[in-house]
Amino acid sequence: MTTLGFDEHDESYIEDAYDDFLPPAIYRCIKAEAKWDPQIDLTPSLKILTAFEQQIETICSQTRDAHDRLEQLLDCFYSQWLFSASSLKVPEYKLNSISYTLSMRSGTPTTLAILLCHFLQHAKLDASVSITQGEVGIHVAMSDDEGYIVEPSSGQQSWYIIPENTNEDNAQEQEPLELIFEDEVYKLFLAQQKWSFISENKFGHALTCVDLLMEMLGDDPYERRDRGYLLNQLGCPKMARDDLQFFVDECPDDPAIEVIQHQIEELEDNHKTHH
Repeated sequence: MTTLGFDEHDESYIEDAYDDFLPPAIYRCIKAEAKWDPQIDLTPSLKILTAFEQQIETICSQTRDAHDRLEQLLDCFYSQWLFSASSLKVPEYKLNSISYTLSMRSGTPTTLAILLCHFLQHAKLDASVSITQGEVGIHVAMSDDEGYIVEPSSGQQSWYIIPENTNEDNAQEQEPLELIFEDEVYKLFLAQQKWSFISENKFGHALTCVDLLMEMLGDDPYERRDRGYLLNQLGCPKMARDDLQFFVDECPDDPAIEVIQHQIEELEDNHKTHH
């Protein structure tokens, strides 16, 4: 992740050759859905995405000014295509699905941000998913010193200009803005989908999210902890214990360590009882 105090625009991620071999984050998010739902047909979602991209290309061919292009794309996204946050009682894991958001024009702030950011990037705007005080948004840089912050649920824009006399100390006093790119966007999507599956007791689906995260993160102790919890829910206590113990060994100062140790003791007691 990249944290900006609005004193510089870090583009070091562009130089990472690893990104050159990966599709854009939105395609990875869509294709991940087939991992936990093998029956899903993602073809309609990809066709919808392509159709929107083609409309964006038409807009770009007619609008050269970046500010006007942004205004037109936001108008399309919210007023013509009617994307919005859902007010219906829909399970969170559905709203967290990019394919659901594309087909129903409704989603969470995260899926709307990922989708809108992709469209703005397709329009050759310098857009990134951003996080400010835990809230997901879209950052659109117009220069090194100015740009927009877009709220994904409504499309509301905030214009910012970095004062010429801003120094490092002043920048630290401003609200921290964290820009996330490609891999980090994909991780954010998987992490939110994991927790939405857990809240609906879809433990097998959540375990798939953990597996996908660990493919990128390796033996991350927090993913091992979550995998331990899920394995226990799925009736695999021995493997669950190993994962939870790994977390205790790696993060002995974590505030939740006593809870995890209690879970390990319960698993060991149950194991002894069954033998």
